[in-house]
Amino acid sequence: MINNYYENITYDNTPKTLLIITGIMVFTDIITGYLKAIKLKKINSSVSRDGYIKKIGWIVAIIFGMFMDFMLNINLFLRGSALVCIATEGMSIYENLNEIGVKLPFSRYFEKINGGERKK
Repeated sequence: MINNYYENITYDNTPKTLLIITGIMVFTDIITGYLKAIKLKKINSSVSRDGYIKKIGWIVAIIFGMFMDFMLNINLFLRGSALVCIATEGMSIYENLNEIGVKLPFSRYFEKINGGERKK
């Protein structure tokens, strides 16, 4: 059963699948962002608002991609928008997990640069 699910996700890049994966990534980023804010005791409504504005921007980009694909009868813009969103959200999730103490491989590549020095 898990193998079938994995095969469907990796080999099926229909709009429905891309939207589901994008939604999961966005939701996971929100959750890990809140966990990071709670751990660092930096819960801030303006930061949350800015994050939600970014998420709405992703939704607009994906809807625009769907519209362009429909109008031009190609499968390019939705896939491109969704893949950029998935990659960006994936990196954000990775950074959030690293900052709350979950040490993952390649974490040194995702360290944020702060004033020219790497955060430790």
